Amino acid sequence: MDAATAVQKQTPQAALKARFGYDNFRGGQLEVVEALLAGEDVLAVMPTGSGKSLCFQLPACMLEGTALVISPLIALMKDQVDAMEQAGVSATQINSSVDYPEQIRRLERMVAGDYDIVYVAPERFRNAEFRRAIDQISISLLAIDEAHCISQWGHDFRPDYLNLDAVREQLGCPPTIALTATATSQVQEDILEQLAISDARRVVSGFERPNLFYDVIEAASHEEKVSQVERLLHQRRGESVIVYCATRRQVTEVTESLKSHGWLASSYHAGLNDVARAQVQDGFMAGDLPILVATNAFGMGVDKSDVRTIFHYNIPGSLEAYYQEAGRAGRDGEPAECVLLYSRRDGRIHDFFTDNSFPEQELVERVWLLLFKRGLDTHALSADQICDHLNRSGKSGRVHSWGVATALQLLEEAGHIRTGFSSDGPHAGEAWVEVLDRARLRDLRVDWERLARQRKLAKRQSADMRNYALDRGCRQTSLLRYFNSKPSYKGGCGHCDRCCGHLKVGRQGRGARSASDDTAETVVRKVLSGVARAREHATPVRVAAMLRGSPSQQLQRLGLDKVSTFGILDYLNQQDLFDLISACAEAQLIEPSGAARVELSEVGVEVMLAKRRAPSALLRMLEPA
Repeated sequence: MDAATAVQKQTPQAALKARFGYDNFRGGQLEVVEALLAGEDVLAVMPTGSGKSLCFQLPACMLEGTALVISPLIALMKDQVDAMEQAGVSATQINSSVDYPEQIRRLERMVAGDYDIVYVAPERFRNAEFRRAIDQISISLLAIDEAHCISQWGHDFRPDYLNLDAVREQLGCPPTIALTATATSQVQEDILEQLAISDARRVVSGFERPNLFYDVIEAASHEEKVSQVERLLHQRRGESVIVYCATRRQVTEVTESLKSHGWLASSYHAGLNDVARAQVQDGFMAGDLPILVATNAFGMGVDKSDVRTIFHYNIPGSLEAYYQEAGRAGRDGEPAECVLLYSRRDGRIHDFFTDNSFPEQELVERVWLLLFKRGLDTHALSADQICDHLNRSGKSGRVHSWGVATALQLLEEAGHIRTGFSSDGPHAGEAWVEVLDRARLRDLRVDWERLARQRKLAKRQSADMRNYALDRGCRQTSLLRYFNSKPSYKGGCGHCDRCCGHLKVGRQGRGARSASDDTAETVVRKVLSGVARAREHATPVRVAAMLRGSPSQQLQRLGLDKVSTFGILDYLNQQDLFDLISACAEAQLIEPSGAARVELSEVGVEVMLAKRRAPSALLRMLEPA
């Protein structure tokens, strides 16, 4: 019996150990795996970093045939294929990053049954050769990753996903799993309806991230925001940090500001060429570039577990986007911080995005009228040139080339035009538009209702995001409420800026100390005791989490939830405790012991045992504001 056959005959638990080396499933995984093995359809809504991919990878190893995985991200495909091959699973990707002869070779191997898992993008089903190939194979299961892309109510709707119900039917309706980390109840219902799997088992493992500290800091100007970023960078030296910005220009501005102050920061956005993006990503993943300033082009499909802090320089366009991006912090289960730098003016950026991503009907009609007058022919025209024509006409308000480009896309989807770029001759690289018909405005086949619905949704999502920033209640509870998920705690989460009081720590204090009978001397001794009890696991982040009583799974695995100092300073938040540990190190009560760990100095031991008073400078830092 070969290894593959042996895995097929094992229980899920045994196959998990044999194929992936894990002893136990994580929350929700076993239920999903057993459902797929039983031939059921599944909708799995699981947080970032919870192991969604294993939910289809393990059944793919245990079922006869080939599992087809649909993903919108080529980078994610490559990473997962590499991981599968390391685990001894035969997997491949077929997409535009693979040259044509190699695509044909992989299709032939797929038909021959050489692969357990094949990753493709949704647009691959438009390819006739691929469709002919999949007609010849047995599909064990169909996995649809980033399934929120199929929903027009989701934050990342992609039209190519709308055809997947027909794809599923073409494949013979194999057991299907739709996976996402961000889906409200409305989006979940839409996913099931669009895929025609209304009877699917729904596994929602929860949106709660107890190891994340959510913080919102109001900062009106660029200088204020960069100052706040630097304040925390001083405490995060050597750790991996991402700063998300809304635009490429802001990425450049923030990167240059940080560099001018001596920080090793790098930029990442879609405007960089492939080589530059790959170099930056590789450097960040390796830890050589600790600070990454990026647009949301970075992160999806990038599996870096030890990101300790994520800043949002601008407010994101939706809570779904914020939850997904902030959720890239602390994927290793260790405590991490998510800081939103909020300015009331940031809303203007998203109003601009909405106006140009989902333009008003009037703009689309103006673009069509200009093309209509040019006649049935191919015209050398770009979105920028059309924009200039419209703005010079002075008949209505000024328009942006982005909105014009969207209008062209809508007209092309409706079959009225074709667009492209010249490939040779003196005009190589120039844009062209071919007008295909002479439809009158009332006969345009643009889906105006869908466009208006998407525009309205984008505005509502932006308003929900602003309400989160201004909400006076618990941050984690606000997120859970939005996703219709019940918290495991009563009251507040205990680890966000709204739930936690703040110690006055040096000049960077953020408010008054929470109510407690502890003296400053007692607080210092408790911190030092925490370092001592953590022993070989004593990193500043872990000690801070242990002292506040974090429910982190990492602490539980290390047994730090069983020590006497667990939760002994539960009235303080993660950031304040981290600041305290840093202050104790500056006072030479704590010293490094290698591999990011710390231990007590001889003086620190004496202070902990009350044989010596803590330095007066340290005690003054701990007095109430």
